[in-house]
Amino acid sequence: MAEQNTTKGDKIDESRRKFLKTAGKSAGGAMVGLFVLKEFGSLAFAKRGPDCELTKALYELRFDAKKCAGCNLCETACSQFHEGMVNPLASRNNFVLKPVVKFNGVSALSANAPGCPQPLAEATFAEFSQNHFCEQCDSPECLDVCPVDAITIDAKTGARVVDENKCIGCGQCETACQFGMIRVNPVTGTAVKCDFCGGDPQCAAWCPTDAITFHKL
Repeated sequence: MAEQNTTKGDKIDESRRKFLKTAGKSAGGAMVGLFVLKEFGSLAFAKRGPDCELTKALYELRFDAKKCAGCNLCETACSQFHEGMVNPLASRNNFVLKPVVKFNGVSALSANAPGCPQPLAEATFAEFSQNHFCEQCDSPECLDVCPVDAITIDAKTGARVVDENKCIGCGQCETACQFGMIRVNPVTGTAVKCDFCGGDPQCAAWCPTDAITFHKL
């Protein structure tokens, strides 16, 4: 196993060196090209040729904050499925949990009557949690900026997926994504993003309150 990892690492390092060497030579032309593209349209049409339209995503994930129990099972299921470990930091969604606190009490401060304690109703802050999933963009910048074509479209789901065997970890996709939904894994050195788990997203499958649901478009 160690030998396999070393071999893959050597291939990635070699690919990086080749890419950086080529990028250095063409930096001037690239800057001009980027200026023109930003002036006249999205970077997403840079490499597609005359047929610019890509297959759209066939599904989407939805999140209902009012149903969220704040259990973090979505992150646990995601990291276990993709990385083989329980590590919320390795999850491929952006989940922000607000404290799940139920209380009945009084506040010492009041905007209406300073100094007069005001009763507070029972509240659950889980409904203010946020969960962002990859938009699986119609015009994915991450796909177009990849110098080794490591991001492709899954014919089954339409998801934009990363081929980690091709990825060289240059981070251009991470910079290009305006939603922050793709990143380079510091451990593996390759980009990772939501891929719908091949059509059975584990975050939705394991959500006990159906706060996360999977829908066909």
